Amino acid sequence: MSVNGIDNNTGINSNYMTGKKRVLGNNFNNQIEAINRGSKVNEPLMSFSNPKTGESVEIHRSDIYSDDMPIYILKGKTAEGKEFERMHHAWIIDPRNCSYAEFMMLNQETGNTSLGDKQRADILFEKTGVENYLDKADYSTAIKDVMEEYKSSGNWDAYLSMDKWQQSLNDYTSVPVYFDRSIMERNGVKGSCSFATVRTAEEIQKEIDDRVKAAEKNGPTLREALANAFSNAVNTFYSFVGSSVVMTFDEYVKTMEEMLRKSNEEANVSLIK
Repeated sequence: MSVNGIDNNTGINSNYMTGKKRVLGNNFNNQIEAINRGSKVNEPLMSFSNPKTGESVEIHRSDIYSDDMPIYILKGKTAEGKEFERMHHAWIIDPRNCSYAEFMMLNQETGNTSLGDKQRADILFEKTGVENYLDKADYSTAIKDVMEEYKSSGNWDAYLSMDKWQQSLNDYTSVPVYFDRSIMERNGVKGSCSFATVRTAEEIQKEIDDRVKAAEKNGPTLREALANAFSNAVNTFYSFVGSSVVMTFDEYVKTMEEMLRKSNEEANVSLIK
C-alpha cells in the first residue's frame, strides 16, 4: 500500500511531515525583458477572452520555466483596452486571493488542462462575482460553496470531480515556500504577504510547532490517525511512493514520526539572499 501522507484528522499537513519545501530565490526579481532575453514569448498554453468586457488573456511559459522556476508570462488586453505583460511565479499564487488568470496558471501547473477543468474554473469565476479576469477573489471559498450546492442537490458526480480537482490544487499550494523577505520588498510587497503560503523559515517553524502541539493536545496520535484513516491498517504492509522498501504498520508509524522530527529540525534553512 503506497501512502503519501496521513489523514487530516491530525491537523498536520503531509507536506510538513515529509519535509517538502520550496526556496524562492533571486530569479524571482528578473524583469520580463531579462527572462525573454529579447526573444518572442513562447506560444500561449491557453488563451481566453470576455466578449462582454473586451478583455483578453494569454498564458505563456517563460523562457526560463522549470519545475524549480515555474515562471509564467501573462499577456493580453484589459477591459479598458490597455495592453499588458506581466510575470507570475506559480509558487506564490494563493487561491484564497488570486485572479482568474492566476487560477488558470495553477491549472496548468497541476496538469488540470482539460475542458472540464476550465469549465469548473469558469463556474467559480461566476461564483466569485468579479467582472474581470485580473480581479482578485477568494476561489477557495467559491469551491467550497459550489461543492456544498452539489452536495445539497445530490449531484455527486460533479461533487467528486470538483473535490478531486480541489485536492490537486491544495497539494500544490500547500508546500511551504521559504524566502528572503527583502526579495518581496524589492517587488513591492511590504509587511504581511497576501499569499499565506509564503513565510520566513522562523514563521514556518512556528506554524509546524503550533500544529504539532495542537494535534497532540486535541487530536489523535499519529498512530491512531493512521489506524483510523485506513481499514485494517494494523495488518497492512506499507511503502512510500517510488520506494521498494516494505514496512509493517509499526515500522511505518516510526518512520513517519522520524520524518516529522527531521522536518522540524530542518525548517530553519539558510535563506537564499
